[in-house]
Amino acid sequence: LAGQCAQALDRARLHQAEHDVADVLQRSLLPPALPPLPRLRVAARYLPSAVGIAAGGDWYDLMPIDENRVAVVVGDVVGHGASAAAVMGQLRSALAAYLLDGHSPAAALERLDRFARRVPGSAGSTCVCLVVDCGTGALCWASAGHPPVLLLEPAGPRYLEEGGGTVLGVVGRPPYRQAEAVIEPGSSVLLYTDGLVERRGEVLDEGQERLARAAGGVRDLP
Repeated sequence: LAGQCAQALDRARLHQAEHDVADVLQRSLLPPALPPLPRLRVAARYLPSAVGIAAGGDWYDLMPIDENRVAVVVGDVVGHGASAAAVMGQLRSALAAYLLDGHSPAAALERLDRFARRVPGSAGSTCVCLVVDCGTGALCWASAGHPPVLLLEPAGPRYLEEGGGTVLGVVGRPPYRQAEAVIEPGSSVLLYTDGLVERRGEVLDEGQERLARAAGGVRDLP
């Protein structure tokens, strides 16, 4: 009995050590704070999707590209723990470099996909990349298998279903394509990962409808 208890304690310590490493790794890789922007109000929140798991492969980023344009990114690496967080850090850094270099969302995802094939554990990762022009209200976005962006307009919420593409790391996939739209002042754009809308035993459409109702009800709040 003492031997079995000792083995169980060792396993618990190893699990806690991996948990702590993943948590520190992810916190160091995610943005410590969002940059203040004169013409765009922004907010971000990271919440674990499962009890006892504080870190994993989800990531977000927000980068001013020039005086008017801002890039917003949300992605999701398969799995949890330190290994998923390590893959996430590599993909986030690579995509940020492509966007800051002036590539469009679709072109940036093309390059990220080629990079992802060199990173073990990145296959099946999803990502959505959006660029907003604060001067004109123009949106340009592309997605690699990620849930659609939710746009909250004065007329009501709607999902941006265009600009979809295949998850990262798939050989022989079609090229990524991007879509464009123009939003009115006062509109909000919501990017998220599938953990926000997926529930076991429930159709995904139900989760998306629930999110649209909840977000539409607080659209006028800061």
